[in-house]
Amino acid sequence: MNKLGIIQPGRLGDLIILLPAAKYLAEKGYKVYWPIFHNYLKMFEEVVDYVNFIPVSNNVYTCVKESYKALSDNNVELIKDIAATFPDSASTEMYVALGDGKIQPFDLFKYNLLNVPIEEKWNFQINRNYKEEENLYNKLVKNKKYAVVNLKHSRGKLNYKFDFKDGQLIEMNEKYSIFYWLKILENATTLALVESSISNLVEQLNISSKKILFKKEDNHFMKLPVMKNEWKIIY
Repeated sequence: MNKLGIIQPGRLGDLIILLPAAKYLAEKGYKVYWPIFHNYLKMFEEVVDYVNFIPVSNNVYTCVKESYKALSDNNVELIKDIAATFPDSASTEMYVALGDGKIQPFDLFKYNLLNVPIEEKWNFQINRNYKEEENLYNKLVKNKKYAVVNLKHSRGKLNYKFDFKDGQLIEMNEKYSIFYWLKILENATTLALVESSISNLVEQLNISSKKILFKKEDNHFMKLPVMKNEWKIIY
């Protein structure tokens, strides 16, 4: 079995978007090796069995070099570097030449580099921990009608107050694995989410709840990821 390495150590939203691409490559016969931030390792190893994850530091200035070394240590010769904008990434120059996200959505750019059809993005398959999902649902949900809000993203928090007067308002937090939130997300009346790992996950799972997407304040000119579900977008 040929080994293939992916250079994209973070961040969480990128990893979630690219999981179906890794599965596609694994199904094509590759043994996929993927260095990721060490603090994500347990979360992803719990739900993904088609990737060999390798922990690297979450220092954005060194993680790409560490990823190359980790792949070399595992004798991986075929490497796909798609970590554009990370220091030392071989794909940054190409990404900037293509408009730095202003012309081509970043997820389409990464799928193209991997030679994976973007349609695979919605073939999102993980081994869900239904027991933990149920535990979190029972702990947090107190009303049949509820909205889930997440205004946090990788660079901070959106300055916006979201009101939901028709039931309970649940604000997401990082105390639990993002994958333990799936039952809560799937059964929500409304989802109000800044563009982030959470909104990516909701999109890829084709969750049918009413969906509101807040564009990040410092990111207005960048194209949104490729989406096929209905969202109300607020700039």
